[in-house]
Amino acid sequence: MSPELHPEVAPTRDRICEAAFALFGEKGYDGASMNELADLVGLAKPSIYNYFKSKEELLVALVEEAMRQWKEHCLEPLAAATTFERQLAVHLRQSVEFSSRSPHVVAVFHMATTHVQGELALRIQTMVETVEAEIQQIFGASLGRAIESGEIPADGEVADRILFLGVFFHGLLFLQTNCPHQVGPLRDRLEPVWRQLYRGVAGRPPQEPLFP
Repeated sequence: MSPELHPEVAPTRDRICEAAFALFGEKGYDGASMNELADLVGLAKPSIYNYFKSKEELLVALVEEAMRQWKEHCLEPLAAATTFERQLAVHLRQSVEFSSRSPHVVAVFHMATTHVQGELALRIQTMVETVEAEIQQIFGASLGRAIESGEIPADGEVADRILFLGVFFHGLLFLQTNCPHQVGPLRDRLEPVWRQLYRGVAGRPPQEPLFP
């Protein structure tokens, strides 16, 4: 967890993170410099290190913030869904909306988890694995309840369905990060994508539309 910040420190730290998401999202981690970031925020170049000890520490903070935003937008709303079908529909809608609304956040997260190497990569991997375990637990429990209630058939392993969902949503993340020109068409065709996704998990078409 990040340490609690003194009131006047937090706004500047937030501005640095916001600017870093945009800068790293456009230029990549290696292509962006801390000096350039300081200029964007309006700080004297050495001052930025009062908030982040290094570029590596800044990237870790960005990954933490990206996961916090994603959990708030894409995971927390799942608690209100009463069935697995509704839960998955909400998660798909929220994931596409979040990726479309915050492309730099998604781009930095994808870059940090695929292009960073060495000790920093291991540190980020540990953080991401914790969140992925939470996601798998949520959907695993929901799938188990759906099978017990007869909402979806019992044929097939829950672990296989979780793996399928992981492949789908990671592919969605890749598409929106690396092929932004396809994001618009994806939103336009989200209903048929939803039907294919649910059929892949449940073995039958959904009973409700994606947008009720």
